[in-house]
Amino acid sequence: MNNNPETSEKDLRALLRRNKQTLKGMLLPQALGLMAGFYQDTQYAVASPDDDALIVYKDITNRGRGTRFEIGIIRLFCLPDAGAGMEPQAALRLRLRLCYRFDMEIITELMSEDFWSYHCWSVQDMPALLAQVMATPAYQLLQENVPAEVNINLEETTYLPGEKQPGTDPQENWWGVWDQF
Repeated sequence: MNNNPETSEKDLRALLRRNKQTLKGMLLPQALGLMAGFYQDTQYAVASPDDDALIVYKDITNRGRGTRFEIGIIRLFCLPDAGAGMEPQAALRLRLRLCYRFDMEIITELMSEDFWSYHCWSVQDMPALLAQVMATPAYQLLQENVPAEVNINLEETTYLPGEKQPGTDPQENWWGVWDQF
């Protein structure tokens, strides 16, 4: 406990090495299992116990290598605040991205599916999150497909305390997934 979340990327990469896993060729079930286990077993110093989240989302992105169909898994850390009240607060996103090239299967089966993100703010709620994700058409279709690209990165972001969590509907664009400012 009390690990600094700024070490989370290094810690996740160390977990990969210990498990003799690599990012290249990682399948969606492996990635989801890796991040779920990391969320369950590795605690960090955050603002309060409910300021550490796990998020899984679907999106279409272009990060300089062409447009991709992306499934991302995020470990979200709300950092201890500096007493700023309603001012933006600091947070970190540890993002594991699995990017797939568009093929006819993705175009015909998944392009009509709404964008989504599912989240949980406690380990106790993680089984429900995982069940939601595994029930999506994207998971069902891509679980055996090798992604074109898999990467890990740690991103700094901010959030407004009154808008920490999104609404009850699956959300594509909220601060936990993409910067809003």
